[in-house]
Amino acid sequence: MHWWHRPRRWKIWPAHLIWTAAVRSPFRPALLALLLLQGACQSPENAPTIAIAPLPPDRVGGALSSDAPANQLSPALSPRERLEHSLGASFFNKPWVSAPSNTHDRDGLGPLFNAHSCSACHPRAGRGMPFENSSTESSGLLFRLSEPDPVFGAQLQTRALPGFRAEGQVSLQYSEQTVSLNDGDIIRLRRPHYQARQGLSPRLAPRLVGMGLIDAIPQSAIAAGADPDDRDGDGISGRVAGRFGWKAEQESLKDQVAKAFVEDLGISTSLFPHSPGCEQNPLRCAAVSGGTPELSDSGLQAVVDYLSHLSVPRARQSKTHSEGWRLFQRAGCTACHQAQWQTGKHSSPLLAEQTIYPFSDFLLHDLGPALADPSGSLAKEWRTSPLWALGDGPYLHDGRARTLLEAIFWHGGEASHSVSRVQQFSGSERAALLEFLRAL
Repeated sequence: MHWWHRPRRWKIWPAHLIWTAAVRSPFRPALLALLLLQGACQSPENAPTIAIAPLPPDRVGGALSSDAPANQLSPALSPRERLEHSLGASFFNKPWVSAPSNTHDRDGLGPLFNAHSCSACHPRAGRGMPFENSSTESSGLLFRLSEPDPVFGAQLQTRALPGFRAEGQVSLQYSEQTVSLNDGDIIRLRRPHYQARQGLSPRLAPRLVGMGLIDAIPQSAIAAGADPDDRDGDGISGRVAGRFGWKAEQESLKDQVAKAFVEDLGISTSLFPHSPGCEQNPLRCAAVSGGTPELSDSGLQAVVDYLSHLSVPRARQSKTHSEGWRLFQRAGCTACHQAQWQTGKHSSPLLAEQTIYPFSDFLLHDLGPALADPSGSLAKEWRTSPLWALGDGPYLHDGRARTLLEAIFWHGGEASHSVSRVQQFSGSERAALLEFLRAL
């Protein structure tokens, strides 16, 4: 892995280090010209030059990169391999039903749940949509409890089978605030307010892009970028947790899928054998159980394998995208949104030893009070979200951001300096930055 694709932190490099790196780089002619040009524009009193990395390739997903939509299996799979993934696709896309039923392989829903299927929250393997007024309207926005409750557990289940009672509903209202930009433009940000007796932490279902590739990154590589005590003094203190989920709660894709099955659908697995609500009513739950576990180990692995081999859309490239990438680095976004990674060994050739560009360091960072959960020791900390295949909004963990620009200006904490730089960009520079992000 080459340093020019991994600017782990936004650094001011001494001139002799830039020169040494440029001489060793295969891009040295263009890079040297860039450095000389920038150096000519600076006086000796100014800060040293910052090296700008070349634009990443369009194949951001390595061997899984294609022109196919992100919800389709990779065209690189053989017909036989595609057939093998049909079981996982069925478990993911088709509705689960209550037990007992004739569809024994797909029963066991509930008794408490948030959705009937994985695809209800992740339509076309995409992100969910927040509701406008009440949680009865949508399955794409779930609610974690800020402090786990002995009765309600760690997540609020808003639906239930007949004979059982849902744990509650949530209503939503928005307030608005404005941000003034350097050129006089104004951005209107909306802040969600949830009416509930207990502190709730909303979680919007994310896009499921490159999940198998992320799972294949060696843990040692992720840990190497951590700096929890900010020993280098750059203001960025990434901390290692897992790698999946808004708070990086789960270490593996298998753990993430199993956790979603039990908490969102009430489907038990060997990893999480107890469905929500059954601690208080074990006998009633036994009457609607779809087996022990309700999703077998082979079924769980089938869903993991299916998600692991979905296509990663190619990034678009143009002169505007190249300029946007330069501004992305100039703003310091690569301090957390690390571009390049290398996957490790894997049984699937499409996942093994691939060079990928998810634009995330997969670490937890303090993003300030504006995005914080109501309480908890990690209230202000969030995993850096990958930026590949961003697609249309809404964005952020609760869907409050309708546009990418809104998402940027909700950042605080460790990202404050980057937001300030974007705020000072001209209108054309912000447009180029946003075009680059949309092209990913």
